[in-house]
Amino acid sequence: MIMEDKRDLDQLDCLLINPGSMRKKIYQDLSKDFSAIETPFWAALTAGFLRNKNFKVDILDANAENIDIQETAEKSIKLLPKLINIVVYGQQPSASTQLMNSVTKLCEKIKELNPNQKIILTGIHPTSLPKRTLEETKADYIAQGEGFYTIQQLLENKPLNEVQGLWYEEENQIKNNLPPEIVKDLDLELGDVAWDLLPMDKYKAHNWHALHDLESRKNYASISTSLGCPFNCSFCCINAPFGKSSYRTWSPEWTLKQLEILVNKYNVKNIKFIDELFVLKPEHFMTIANGIIENNWDVNIWVYARIDTVNEEHLPILKKAGFNWFALGIESGDEEVRKGVSKGRFEESDIREVVKKIQDAGIYIIGNYIFGLPDDTLESMQKTLDLAKELNCEFGNFYCATAYPGSRLYTESIETQTQLPENWEDYSQHAYNFLPLPTKHITPKQVLKFRDDAFDEYFKNPDYLNMIEKRFGIKAREHIEEMTKLRLKRKILED
Repeated sequence: MIMEDKRDLDQLDCLLINPGSMRKKIYQDLSKDFSAIETPFWAALTAGFLRNKNFKVDILDANAENIDIQETAEKSIKLLPKLINIVVYGQQPSASTQLMNSVTKLCEKIKELNPNQKIILTGIHPTSLPKRTLEETKADYIAQGEGFYTIQQLLENKPLNEVQGLWYEEENQIKNNLPPEIVKDLDLELGDVAWDLLPMDKYKAHNWHALHDLESRKNYASISTSLGCPFNCSFCCINAPFGKSSYRTWSPEWTLKQLEILVNKYNVKNIKFIDELFVLKPEHFMTIANGIIENNWDVNIWVYARIDTVNEEHLPILKKAGFNWFALGIESGDEEVRKGVSKGRFEESDIREVVKKIQDAGIYIIGNYIFGLPDDTLESMQKTLDLAKELNCEFGNFYCATAYPGSRLYTESIETQTQLPENWEDYSQHAYNFLPLPTKHITPKQVLKFRDDAFDEYFKNPDYLNMIEKRFGIKAREHIEEMTKLRLKRKILED
């Protein structure tokens, strides 16, 4: 049990911590001006859920406050919470793993200051590797699954062997209970978001999100309108907390209520919809778009979409509502490479057609590309880069295939004893010690060199820079040129 039966009504029941990401170490010099500072939506959602169950909660966003591990631990202990929940989510699903080094150190520091302080970890990485995470950290508990009911039952003082989804150590043995069912009615059970517990003035949009006005990156928030994804790409770990491919949405009315709070109370202009796939069900996303138009909110939104879910007839309304950016999972220019990771069955002609329709509607595109997928060769990666340059999207994310815990690639890599990064922070795409996967044909070093060269070639391309200047102005072009001066340092490329 985590508390005495007689509760101190003034004591904080649960402190939720969004851990510092060690931005400098993970993003190198890109952390100065080019990376975002994200709203920890999952922490705020969990806090809202617990508060609705009459628990006293607070949030410490160490990342936004830019405080180190020592200060985070000291602030946490001073609040005297009965339970600390470190929420291990990041800007995207894969970012959960790269937080684990700082999470481990934070657990150690908290226990140094107060050995009796109870700590539970939630998030994609802990739920993907619960036993290992419990062994590697000084956390008392791991929540496997979404975590909401697990924390609630802990705070209700249920016997540990009855707390659903709980991993814990007892009598020198690691024990675990089956996870609860996933939350089915999101509006009813997860209806409140504790925006008021966040430092809303400290969040900052991605640089490309505000290329039209780089001074407007503040007034930013990120929010989910759905949980999970119905697809099963082998490189993705999004569904790890849910145990299987799934897709659930809040009602459009709930989403519009949250947007009203963000826009009217916190003056938010730049918004990211975290959903792994927002442009999927028209009855959902079009109702939200029409509601934004009816409320006349002046917002700048970006969302994720797939080539095979975009419908031309929806684009004018989405643009009118302020959906100015689509992040498209193109991944590879080679159809066989895409098939190898279960990435749809669209053809190259479909990619060109959909990109043109989106841009013709006045919506900008972030093309997402992955180099080093299992079937990639140097020739197929060149095909991907050639396609990216031809499409000339307003921005591009260039990734290396990585075996993130919770993904099928991770399971396959463990089975084949493929070399993986030694430290969790080295799973970051921008880290000095980052180690991508090999393919069936080429080495990690070849993959990483191609990726870093491709980044330079794309963003230094005169056709791209001229397009940026034409659409966003000279300041945007200069910003991109400044970004490309910061060549990432890579250990395996120095050997």
